[in-house]
Amino acid sequence: MFNEAFNHGKKFTFDSDNLPDTDLTTFVNENGNKQFTVKAVFINPKSKFGPRPCVVCSTLKIWLPNHFLGDVEAILNNQDMIDAINNGKCGFVPSQYTDKNGVMRNSGKFIDI
Repeated sequence: MFNEAFNHGKKFTFDSDNLPDTDLTTFVNENGNKQFTVKAVFINPKSKFGPRPCVVCSTLKIWLPNHFLGDVEAILNNQDMIDAINNGKCGFVPSQYTDKNGVMRNSGKFIDI
């Protein structure tokens, strides 16, 4: 009970501390909609525009659009999902959509692998 409530240590076994970071748009421009294995997720609570979700692959930290904040929070609060990520069972597939102003935006979804 206390470990879960007060342990703010690492939840994921993958060490992402020294990885470079990028945003999802740059990642898609360089890699397309290629599925990747999720190694970790986290939220930067001190971002310039509020909490910012991030997904980690084997080579990069990828900053996600803010609409992923709830998804990343749900993952961080679910031990089964954390275990699935640590066991290589979670993937992410980028995708695009056109917003109401006709601007192409990047999004994606978490998937089972």
